[in-house]
Amino acid sequence: MTATMLAVSVLLVLFGGALAYAGDIIGRRLGKQRLSLFGIRPRHTATLITTLMGSLIVALTVIGMTIVNESFRVWITRGDQILAELRQNEARLKELQARNAALQADNARLSREQARLSQQLRQLQAEYQAQLRQVQALEASLDAAEARLRQNRQQLAQASQQLNQLRKQRAHLESQIADAHATIQSLQAFQQRLREQNDLFAEQGAALASENARLDRENRQLREEGERLRTQNQQLADQNRQLESQNRLLLDRATELRLQLNALERATRELAQLADIRLKPIAVQIGEELARIAIPAGWSEVRVRQALQDLLQQADQAARTRGATPTAGQTRAVFIPEKRVRLATGEQIEISENESLEAVLQNIRASGESVVVLALALTNTAQGEPVPIELRLYRNRKVYEAGEEIARTTIDCRLERNPIAQVLTFLQGEVRARAIEAGILPRQERAGSPPTVGETSPEALLKLIEQARQCRTERVWLIVRAARTTYAGDTLELRFETLPYRAAGRS
Repeated sequence: MTATMLAVSVLLVLFGGALAYAGDIIGRRLGKQRLSLFGIRPRHTATLITTLMGSLIVALTVIGMTIVNESFRVWITRGDQILAELRQNEARLKELQARNAALQADNARLSREQARLSQQLRQLQAEYQAQLRQVQALEASLDAAEARLRQNRQQLAQASQQLNQLRKQRAHLESQIADAHATIQSLQAFQQRLREQNDLFAEQGAALASENARLDRENRQLREEGERLRTQNQQLADQNRQLESQNRLLLDRATELRLQLNALERATRELAQLADIRLKPIAVQIGEELARIAIPAGWSEVRVRQALQDLLQQADQAARTRGATPTAGQTRAVFIPEKRVRLATGEQIEISENESLEAVLQNIRASGESVVVLALALTNTAQGEPVPIELRLYRNRKVYEAGEEIARTTIDCRLERNPIAQVLTFLQGEVRARAIEAGILPRQERAGSPPTVGETSPEALLKLIEQARQCRTERVWLIVRAARTTYAGDTLELRFETLPYRAAGRS
């Protein structure tokens, strides 16, 4: 028993004793006065009053306990129900204790399982890190191998050109050597004849000395003739080299003419296709944006390559939605056309779609910052044809902070001034121009229509129009802010704020 219950019990005992004493005094006085109630004899009247006083004591005791003690009041009003609930709660407690024991056992088992899985996770993470380092090493090796392969290809091409030139020079030199050998043999034979004649002349004596001197002069003339022939041979070799350089120029010219012929044939085919396209509705027009993707700085080559493939898939879906279809042998309705590039050496090479993607990937990784890649249509494309596209790179810098003001204007709220038209003109004019000027990349979704930079929820726009209709002053300030932090490649979400003209003017 608590101290409060003890104090209440003592007070009830004292109160009951006081009431009994007061009832006894009242009974004695009524007995002495011999009063009668309801026609009852005085003795019975005193008994009735004493009985009623005892009942009053009990009733007041119960009422007092009910008022003073909440536990007694609850026991009086809900005693049986509490006992039933107590039994139910005891049974439920036993059931919960059993379930708790089972849950504790499950918890211990799950803890052991979690420890085992954590150990496996750490092992898998270690294996993943090892494999990731291997992949990075393989990527670096692949990049180095590709660079060496490109260098070897260039060296091989140069070596092939030099080999062809050397072969031509060798053939020409072999022909010159053969001519020189023939000339030398003829000169040796002639000298041999001269020696024989000289011996014959020596035997004939001094009479033939003059003839010998003449022959010596002829021999000197022949040597001079040999020198002249060698000089002519050198001149012919120089002329041959000049002819070879002219031949190479003619070969380059022929290659260029052949490339021009291929370009003319391709242009002819394109003109034929255009002649057919004019009979079909246009699906995608030049300059329209089919897809865009933002690539953060620091992505690996594998992730950047996958992002470019995702961009091509998005562009493919957008082109198919507008009616473009892939040609036979292709899987996408968009493609990057081949390009011709003239090198510093004058040689022309063709760059395929994969090589263009590789160049874009290298530019993205070399930039060292976040970029946005746009897929834009290069030409008008009819329905049922594939769309040629190009990938353009832009810096994805932060343009607006959340809540930053973009533009503001005053709205004349009078009905005859058409405030709704003023709001729409402001959004489509100054707000769009300010956003593009700040650095937001516009979306050219349809050729001929103005580019878009953002979007506004219909609820916000309806709320703004309703505020313009219910404006109680002639003019208010309409302030347009960025709803969230926005980068160059993001869609600009707008938040509107209206202020009284004077209050906003003072601020």
